[in-house]
Amino acid sequence: MKYFHSHIILPEKCKGHIKCIKSCPTEALRYRNNKITFFDDLCVDCGACLNICPEKVFVPVMDEVSDFEKYLYKVAIPSRILYSQFSSDIHPKLIHEALIKTGFDEVADISLNINELGFAISEHIKTKKDGKPIISSFCPAVLRLIQVNYPNLIDLISPFDVPREITAKEAKRRISVEKGIDINKIGAIYISPCPAKVVSIKQPAEKEKSWIDGAVAISDIYKVLLPEISRLRTNRKQEDYTDYFYFGRGWGLLSQVLSNIDSEKCMSVIGIENIKMILDDIEDSKLVNVDYLEAFTCTQACVGGAFCVENPYIARHNAFLLEKKYCVPTQFDQKEVGVKYKTGFYFMENRVYPRATRTLSTDLSTSIKRMKQKERIISKLPKKDCGLCGAPTCETFAEDCTRGEADLSDCYFFHTSPHH
Repeated sequence: MKYFHSHIILPEKCKGHIKCIKSCPTEALRYRNNKITFFDDLCVDCGACLNICPEKVFVPVMDEVSDFEKYLYKVAIPSRILYSQFSSDIHPKLIHEALIKTGFDEVADISLNINELGFAISEHIKTKKDGKPIISSFCPAVLRLIQVNYPNLIDLISPFDVPREITAKEAKRRISVEKGIDINKIGAIYISPCPAKVVSIKQPAEKEKSWIDGAVAISDIYKVLLPEISRLRTNRKQEDYTDYFYFGRGWGLLSQVLSNIDSEKCMSVIGIENIKMILDDIEDSKLVNVDYLEAFTCTQACVGGAFCVENPYIARHNAFLLEKKYCVPTQFDQKEVGVKYKTGFYFMENRVYPRATRTLSTDLSTSIKRMKQKERIISKLPKKDCGLCGAPTCETFAEDCTRGEADLSDCYFFHTSPHH
């Protein structure tokens, strides 16, 4: 199967720093014969390579607003992180008005769906007796990490769809009825803080087709919005914003998912290496007293996404100030949400399956043979994990050797050691 990824590789720019190889959490990159090799089945689109490469070898592939001209009606669905990229004295109304100026017909707010979804998840936790901890599906890179490296934990992934998808579904259905527009002529465009969410739209793991029709990077739209916002701010008064916008809690900051869930047995974790440690503990049955796990691969959660423009700590501070200034508790009908929960409205359309990767696609006898060969090779290696062979670790290098993709002589220390 061919997997979609939100970046392309420009090999001619690579100077062999190998930082990307060492930082890739699923070991999807190699550097041999002066070129980068990319295993697309192992990539989870966490954005680590985008952030760390000094030569900008990895280039994001994103939509632009002009790509959606084919739609009769265009709806912007901003990540809550978009607002945090601006100072807290910029009212969200200005950002919405600027979005309309750039070509959108409407801006959809995900806040209400976040509150409803939090209530539905709480009810689910109360009624679900086994299969815990439930692992949040909010971060697509975490979901794909489980598909690739932790297939035994697939059944623990939360069955709930994410707020952006639910918001797009509701907005399209509502607009189609209210304005008499064919639902296929309504374009929902997500404004994304990271590449993983783009991939979840272009090639969703849990449904045949996303309700969202494309995504624009926050870093791209920010450049367009900033001058528009500066113009709109002129001669505006605070009362102009009264009763316009509800800035609710987003799910892009650490522990904000949990603030919507009524359970004390919840845990938060950020950083992909930390997530891997926790997932290892779950596999080893060490995390027995946790109902729900909130996990984000990026630093400081979504405010640290590769497509953000603001320092993640400043953005986090801005988000708290915005919430303090503009957040008004929103009421929703719990009975209505309960009915929607029971009818499956909030759930993913399909379950998530493990990804067939190069490490899982062999038969048992071949796997055992390779494992023994790998152990023999590892015993001969220096175990320095230097990366000079083009693989991130000695163990990965040994595995590459068993597949015929590398030779033991590629190890610098093995080649120069007097013992060999």
